[in-house]
Amino acid sequence: MEGTNTSDDCEPLREDALYPFPEGWYVVEESRELAYGELKERKWLGHSIVYWRDLNGDVCVADGTCPHLGSYLGPAAGGKLKNGHLVCPFHGFEYDVNGTCVRARDVKPPRSARLKRFAVAETNGLIFAYFGGDGGNPRWRTPVFPTDTVARGIRRMKFRAHPQTTSENSVDMHHLEEVHGYTELTKLRETEVCGPFLFSSYSFTRNMLTFGLRRLKLAVEISIGVWGLGVSTVNVATEYGILARQWVLSTPIDGEMIEMWLIVDIRRLPNWWWLRSRLRSPAAKLAAKLAVNDLEWEVTKDAVIWDKQSYRSRPAYSALDRDISLFRRYCEQFYSKVV
Repeated sequence: MEGTNTSDDCEPLREDALYPFPEGWYVVEESRELAYGELKERKWLGHSIVYWRDLNGDVCVADGTCPHLGSYLGPAAGGKLKNGHLVCPFHGFEYDVNGTCVRARDVKPPRSARLKRFAVAETNGLIFAYFGGDGGNPRWRTPVFPTDTVARGIRRMKFRAHPQTTSENSVDMHHLEEVHGYTELTKLRETEVCGPFLFSSYSFTRNMLTFGLRRLKLAVEISIGVWGLGVSTVNVATEYGILARQWVLSTPIDGEMIEMWLIVDIRRLPNWWWLRSRLRSPAAKLAAKLAVNDLEWEVTKDAVIWDKQSYRSRPAYSALDRDISLFRRYCEQFYSKVV
């Protein structure tokens, strides 16, 4: 973002620095990895958070500090669940998934004893939480896609970067040739901004990167959606009839490092005769594995650059950088209400 951050709760931005925690939705966990009765903790956008699921299946993502006397609520300090409620290890205060203190030992719970919660959305097998602004009233929702996934591959990476610079790749068509070696690059639609969303689309030819398949060339069309800086999706269609959806989820950890989730959902395989048998399911799983392998290789090339990159609020734009300029104006909205 260019200019000065107006939030009272944030330090002013240096000219060539980005506030590390822009407003938006960020991934917390896979749905299948959060069962009832399991309390989890992690570092997330500079916060130590806890999260759990109650008997009704509802998920709470909350700051990991007890509002009573400040104890840490995570399992590392002895925090636990009891009948779907979070129990503070220090004085036994209990909180439900709404953040309400429902028990304070033998006295009436203080009215001010409420957990700081983050709005939660659970979609397509993923749990997201909303950071910034009025966290209980998000300005937009996470994308919801049809449940047409036949196989999923997932990888997690950690490296030094910012979610704005990683998302900027969505509109940086020319780095695809320079960094990734793509050829026959064509823009299929003009980059479009719709409030907190941005869309673009390209076609190109590329080689597979997985060992043993590197001579295989793919003609690909992609449609990119940026849903805030923590969630990007790429719908992929290849000449062989494969349809896939990639999720690129960039979540700041501590203001320096990010955790990036790379997910590939295989939606359709070619209608070849030999894939109509019992081989179809294992073939889909193999396709998801190969696709997420290649995506990880591609991101590794970018991560080398991101690790040493210095943000420039007044870059020396060339005539080819119109979309990058547009993208940076789009990003400004995610810094005005962060907390």
